[in-house]
Amino acid sequence: MIKVQNLTKKYSDLIALNNVSFELNKGEIIGLIGTNGAGKSTTVKILSGLLEYDSGKVDIMGIDVMKEPVEVKKIIGYVPESPNLFNSLTVTEYLNFIGEIRLLDKTLLKKRIDNFAGFFSFEQYLNESIGILSKGNKQKVLITSALLHNPEIIYFDEPLNGLDANAIFAFQDLVDYLRKENKIILYCSHLLSTIEKISTRIIYLDKGVIRIDKPTEELKNSENYTDLENMFREISIAEEVNKFKASDLF
Repeated sequence: MIKVQNLTKKYSDLIALNNVSFELNKGEIIGLIGTNGAGKSTTVKILSGLLEYDSGKVDIMGIDVMKEPVEVKKIIGYVPESPNLFNSLTVTEYLNFIGEIRLLDKTLLKKRIDNFAGFFSFEQYLNESIGILSKGNKQKVLITSALLHNPEIIYFDEPLNGLDANAIFAFQDLVDYLRKENKIILYCSHLLSTIEKISTRIIYLDKGVIRIDKPTEELKNSENYTDLENMFREISIAEEVNKFKASDLF
């Protein structure tokens, strides 16, 4: 379980997260949504042990993330929105490097690299430099690197960046499999139709405050609900949308 209590994070005078509390449980896919600057990426970075916070408590499977960030990193897989890959390495060299950091057995590591390469159809690029790959193939390598050690907790921040239709379908199948394997999955995206389709629960952040935290099915059964996109528009950006019309731009 992940337990977040009264979490607050400030950047100078900007309050990115304001007394936020929630729990994430095994077997859940939590869709984390919100406008730009709502606090989504800040939340994920804190849960990953990459960013300190001002007050509150974050417990990851019994580990205090502030006191033991390295221990947290051992049990999570993280696909960031803006990755930094070693472009001079080949795909195999990079994934071997990740496997060594994760202390994976060499035979098991090779098996998993081959399995992911086949699953995401990048076998032909295993000996190519990462720097020459397309954006989509780099994303496949990034996802693979996050999952090589079969983590119990997985954070996806805009994971579909650059992926083609076939890779997206494969990725959605993978996420569903991971849920059935009882992983904790936190999924951040602006693609609300995807969030609605795969998530078992929705958390909606608005200016650092949680405005909705409900099971997806409960949201779908609520009065006047049509889809997640319309709900998001109505409660999040209605004022901004009504401020100007497209016809006013020209």
